[in-house]
Amino acid sequence: SDDLHPRNFVTKITGYERVVDIPNSNTILHDLLPAAILLAEHDEVGVYNFTNPGAISHNEVLQLFKEIIRPSLTYKNFSVIEQAQVIKAGRSNCKLSTSKLEAKLREYDYVVPEVHDAYRRCFKRMRAGGIR
Repeated sequence: SDDLHPRNFVTKITGYERVVDIPNSNTILHDLLPAAILLAEHDEVGVYNFTNPGAISHNEVLQLFKEIIRPSLTYKNFSVIEQAQVIKAGRSNCKLSTSKLEAKLREYDYVVPEVHDAYRRCFKRMRAGGIR
């Protein structure tokens, strides 16, 4: 979301000493909440992968955050094997298909931005709101 709430994905990874650089699907609430309302208003039902199109790695998110919000940010990478040795529960890494969601939303003239563009816009909104 457009804040640094403690449960926000970006808040979490900016606080980690090391991250794994694997692309994953991500959901930017600013983009998907209006889509949810639109689908509900039109009584659409079914299973949709509710994420922004595309996949983005932790490094890409952190680089955008560093570029737009916090130039002093530093981070290091480690491997999936190294990560597994320090976390309690395993992590899934996946890129979900959004083709069904995108097709349905096109019927209502709504386009969900690609995840890299969505993060860039999110971070610009955060900066405009005074987040540093």
